[in-house]
Amino acid sequence: MDPFTGLSNREREVVKLLLEGKSNKQIALSLHITENTVEFHLKNIFTKCQVSSRTELILKLGNSVVAEERENAENETRLNSSNWSALLKTAISRIRKELKMENAINSTAQNGTSPMTFFESILVCFKKYAEFNGRASRSEFWWFMLFITLVASALAYAGETFVSIFLIATLLPLLAVGARRLRDAGINVWWLLFLLVPVGGLVSLGFLWARPTVNPQPDDALPA
Repeated sequence: MDPFTGLSNREREVVKLLLEGKSNKQIALSLHITENTVEFHLKNIFTKCQVSSRTELILKLGNSVVAEERENAENETRLNSSNWSALLKTAISRIRKELKMENAINSTAQNGTSPMTFFESILVCFKKYAEFNGRASRSEFWWFMLFITLVASALAYAGETFVSIFLIATLLPLLAVGARRLRDAGINVWWLLFLLVPVGGLVSLGFLWARPTVNPQPDDALPA
């Protein structure tokens, strides 16, 4: 509810300056009017708000303003959250369409195998939660990486604690699919140790994870 209901625009200006702690003289200077005019407006405001002093007016309207600002902030937060969710869904949809088209082209040009979809890669990676043996295609790895990035970004609105819990829970399957992706690209899985190198290690691994699949090797087991 508007705490200034019934007040004229000039009276609203006077009240806002009053709530900021300004004196009659300061209000007069801010609005370029005389102190007598300020006092006239204050009398009208006292009557309309049914108070008899500045203190009562501040207490009455001050609490209303704080409550209204809190409600507006909550509404804005809910609105932003809703807008963010809609934007996130749109972004995922567009990325899925673009990657699906690209993968279809690459698949036809190479070996005819069907690439994994976004949701298939998530199911497979969680099913192979701690399985470092075997192989993982580029679509399987990068879809899962996209999933982790999007969920972590969404949880950031809820707090850093939720992000930390999610990243800890998905660390092992991410390492596992990363090892399988390296093997699929014909690279020794011990290159995962480059994750211990700040920044540069992750960038280097990014290039390795992006390499295409090589011919099957006799032994796909994790090297001793």
